[in-house]
Amino acid sequence: MGLLKPFTRSQKAPALDRLPSGCYTVHRGGELVASTLPSSFSRATMSEIGKAVMEAFHSAQAANLPLTDLHLKYSGVTITAREMRGGALVFLQPATLHLPHAHTLPAMHYKNLDEFILHLENYIECWKQFNHYVNLARDKKFAREDETQFLEIKSVIAQGLEAIIASTEKGGPKKDEVHALFSNAPSLRYLADAPESIPTVEGQWHKVYLGLQSLLGQLKVQQNKAEKGSGWSLFGRK
Repeated sequence: MGLLKPFTRSQKAPALDRLPSGCYTVHRGGELVASTLPSSFSRATMSEIGKAVMEAFHSAQAANLPLTDLHLKYSGVTITAREMRGGALVFLQPATLHLPHAHTLPAMHYKNLDEFILHLENYIECWKQFNHYVNLARDKKFAREDETQFLEIKSVIAQGLEAIIASTEKGGPKKDEVHALFSNAPSLRYLADAPESIPTVEGQWHKVYLGLQSLLGQLKVQQNKAEKGSGWSLFGRK
């Protein structure tokens, strides 16, 4: 009788999935706009979370409840969401482990003028969130989580800026103006410790915000002309 050899099987080492850390935006049409989450993180999962968040906000609105923020804590991740005129800004933060991640390129690939307007409205709402964090710094009422979210929203804004510049020949913010603003607001702690810098930041923010609103107005004029059958050319290009 021969020796009984133990049955062996080659096993692959379990892969450690990158925990989600970052944020993304969903416009009121339900489409993903821009994300700072790892590129390995499923877009289907982002869409599913975004859909659930938007349904919660819409249900609250239908019930006349003033719901603007959601905070969900699980064993491995914290989800924070903010309502943005029918859309949503969603933050995902791992509860235990922080791993470096590569930013996902913005999903701003416009098929038509209507889609561009939806994305631009979402982008303007991100700028409103930036101002919200500046106010937290002024009042010195922010936590470590807010600091992390402030950095993430700046990443989303920077991504969206590149997409807007690439998509339109005129109007909108200038890159150097936005970079100057971000240089003056590197963190909430910096703003809180140097309150004299906040008026400068607010002035820069207001200039960019008005520029975005002006661009949105121009595009809506084109949209109205298209609806009346007079034709249009996307972002001024024929």
